[in-house]
Amino acid sequence: MTISREERVRAIKDAFHYLIWVAMRQLARTLQPFSLTPPQYIVLAALAAHRQACSMRDLISVTIADPPTMTGIIDRLVKMKLVERTRIESDRRLVMVQATPAGVDLATQVHDQVVQDVTGYAALNDDELADLERLLIHKLSLFTKQYKSLQDTELNAEMEKFRHFIRDPLHYVKLENNKNS
Repeated sequence: MTISREERVRAIKDAFHYLIWVAMRQLARTLQPFSLTPPQYIVLAALAAHRQACSMRDLISVTIADPPTMTGIIDRLVKMKLVERTRIESDRRLVMVQATPAGVDLATQVHDQVVQDVTGYAALNDDELADLERLLIHKLSLFTKQYKSLQDTELNAEMEKFRHFIRDPLHYVKLENNKNS
C-alpha cells in the first residue's frame, strides 16, 4: 500500500512528537535519583556549561520558559544550593545567576549518566547511525534556514555556530542578543 507524501510527512511529525515525549519521560526518570526535574536540569546544565554569571533574560532565551516559570526554577535551584543569584548594584532590576561548584558537579554527574544511556542506539548498526545523523543534521539545517531566513553561505556559518550552542547554549544566546541589539 502506497501512502501519500502528506500522510508520510504527518507520520514523521507524529514520530518526532512521540520521540520528544519519550525522551522527556526518559530524562525525567534519569533525573529522579538526582532530585531534579527536566526544566531544572536544562537550566543547571546551561549554567554549568557557561561557567559564569548570566542574566535571567539569557536563561529565558535558552530555555524558552516564561519569566515566572524561570523565577520558580531558579528559586528551587538556589534552595538546593546548586545556583547563586545576585543583583547588580548599578541596576537592581538585573538579576544574575550562576551555577555553584556543587551545581557544576551535579550537572556533570547527570550528563555522564545521560551519555551512558544509549537506549535505542545500540540496536542501530554503524551505517544506520550515520544515515540517521545525516538526515537529522539535514532536517535541522532546513529548519534553521527557514527559522532564521538564511541563504546557503549564512546557513553554513549558522550550523557551525550550532555546534557551539551544544557546548555552551548561554554563550550562543548572548552572541545572538548582542547581534540583534
